[in-house]
Amino acid sequence: MDDRLEQVARSRDEAKSEVVRAALRAFLDEQEDVIGSRKHFSKAFQRRMDYLEFMLTAVLWMVGSSWSLVHTQLAQEEYPAGELIQNAITGTRLDFDLLHRLLTEALLQKSRKHEPPA
Repeated sequence: MDDRLEQVARSRDEAKSEVVRAALRAFLDEQEDVIGSRKHFSKAFQRRMDYLEFMLTAVLWMVGSSWSLVHTQLAQEEYPAGELIQNAITGTRLDFDLLHRLLTEALLQKSRKHEPPA
């Protein structure tokens, strides 16, 4: 290994210590479990984006469902529109809180499955 290191250092016109530092830096950047590495950041960022995309989808679905409820109720009954919309918002918020709690629990269970055994 020392001979190979010497060859690389000579070809780059650098000290062997610089070649070793560069190799170590490249290795550490590729480790997912090393906090601060590029790969760790990329994975964490992707998980966050996936979570936000799911939450946005859920919120849009609930808004659509609430609007459908409001539209259906307005067509069927004499109901004050403001009160109906407020009830729909309250119901959606409760649904969202429940969905958020269930999603958080599912994500925690998923992360526990991927933890290495102690």
